[in-house]
Amino acid sequence: MLLYPLIIGALSMLSPFMGLILLFVFMARTIGVSLIKPVQAIMLFFAVPAIMLFMDTDISTRLMALDAIAGVGLTTGVFLSVLKRNHVLSEAFMISFIVIVAYGLGRAYLFGDYHNQVFDRGMLAMKQQLPQLMDNAAIEQTMPLWKSVMPAVWIVSQGLALLIGYAIFQKLLHIPNTLQNMRFPGLYNLLIIGIIPLYLVQPTKMLFVNALIALCMIPLLQGVAVLTQKMKLIFANRFVLSIFMIIITLYANVLLVLIGFADMWLSKQNSIPGGTTA
Repeated sequence: MLLYPLIIGALSMLSPFMGLILLFVFMARTIGVSLIKPVQAIMLFFAVPAIMLFMDTDISTRLMALDAIAGVGLTTGVFLSVLKRNHVLSEAFMISFIVIVAYGLGRAYLFGDYHNQVFDRGMLAMKQQLPQLMDNAAIEQTMPLWKSVMPAVWIVSQGLALLIGYAIFQKLLHIPNTLQNMRFPGLYNLLIIGIIPLYLVQPTKMLFVNALIALCMIPLLQGVAVLTQKMKLIFANRFVLSIFMIIITLYANVLLVLIGFADMWLSKQNSIPGGTTA
């Protein structure tokens, strides 16, 4: 069992997404040690990424190592530390997600040129392999947009891994605090308001866009939780409710973000974020 973090650390360099999920599974399996000594519980995780970070000078390897260290290891370490301190799952999730956002934006700033080069090479390869698809005018027009929001795409992807790991963590520990009951403090909204000045300065406009997309994931989750609880009064069948919520999430996500944003300000439950404790 002690070697699992070492193996997960190596795998996280290849896929931070899967690494984060697997590390949450490990934490659930070793919850006693993980909560009492969170740093010691995942210490071996950092061994392989740290060695590769300092031993290999290739920029792609260093980026992979940093993704594992900060996007996976630091994120789970913060989750355990917050959970140990106050035993509130939703708050631990929220602060861990903020770590992912902060690292993701820093990642884009430090490796922006490299990201652009990789994106351009990928588009060139697709044009060579799928020329008919890539000659589409609509695709050509949207490529610059996708290129500019790649930092947010990475953050949201890693945030989704955090959400999956969080759900599995609860299930393995038989904690009756489902995703539908997630509640976040209204103070989180101040982060969204606080980044607005970035839009006023031309060089930081795209940083604002990426940060806004990433930070809206928390209000989105709260909006889903609020609407799900309301829709339970209409749809008694879980399957029908799930299909309905999937459709709403895909096609009305902006509305869900606004619902979550408003509920985080107005809900009386904000005094006890997360509701159910671990």
